[in-house]
Amino acid sequence: MPSVLPADVAAVHDGWRRRGHFVTLAEGQRLFVAQEGEGPDLLLVHGFPSTSHDFAAALPLLGAHFRVTAFDQLGFGFSDKPAGASYSLLDQGRRAGELARALGIRRAAVVGHDMGLTVAVEMLCRHEAGELGFAIDRLVLCNGSHLVELAHITELQKDLMTDEGAAAFAAAFDAERFALGLRFVWGDPARAPEVDIRAIAYWLADAGGLGLIGKIARYNLERMQYAERWRPVLSRTRVPVGVVWGDRDPIAVLEIGRRLAEMSGGPLIVLGGVGHYPQMEDPAGWAAAVLRLCGTGA
Repeated sequence: MPSVLPADVAAVHDGWRRRGHFVTLAEGQRLFVAQEGEGPDLLLVHGFPSTSHDFAAALPLLGAHFRVTAFDQLGFGFSDKPAGASYSLLDQGRRAGELARALGIRRAAVVGHDMGLTVAVEMLCRHEAGELGFAIDRLVLCNGSHLVELAHITELQKDLMTDEGAAAFAAAFDAERFALGLRFVWGDPARAPEVDIRAIAYWLADAGGLGLIGKIARYNLERMQYAERWRPVLSRTRVPVGVVWGDRDPIAVLEIGRRLAEMSGGPLIVLGGVGHYPQMEDPAGWAAAVLRLCGTGA
């Protein structure tokens, strides 16, 4: 990794930092938070290996109807990356609730993407048990391999679940090469915001992030380990659940979105020709779908 970020990537990082602030949790960990807009609360939960900046293009569209909160989960982006912390999705869900309480959020719609989809489901479990700290009004699930047995998991993802594979990845990591590889999850690479994809890669390696990659990447193992916690709740809850899915996702394939809609009894909105990051590839279409599922009629 270069000691100085490329100028265009640095501009993305610096611009996003200026749009947010830090919140310190009770355990002393700092999370980066961006809040924009006015109205009822909407909480966005990003995935792996990226950051809250995934939602940057959609934020103004959502902020016309909601007070939108996007945050970097522990171990990601500008948030702290302590080597000794737990990065279990159970703890990430707990922290999300603590963050919401610290921000004075009493009830909110929650949107989860990728790994953040399962974090959002963990938040739903805590909501059902009265342990989350705020009430979930609606839940929107977006392009994540929650039903991991249906996902087309890549060899790299499998490697990162092992200590040896994670160490080899970190030792050989090249941000520019990683960014090039990440483009394959777009439905149309021509719509990929190149500098934003490169920004994801450089954030991944910032502040010791590569040293955490093995601990974090095991979340796919947790999806099987805690299946009996995270799957039945979708059919049991009274919280309205909706699904938004880019149908060209090569990993979290559309069948997962279909099954999640069946399990929850909620609507499925398919974004045609769009890949794994619909909020980046088609921010207007994705934001319109989220607003529709959150009852704004937009």
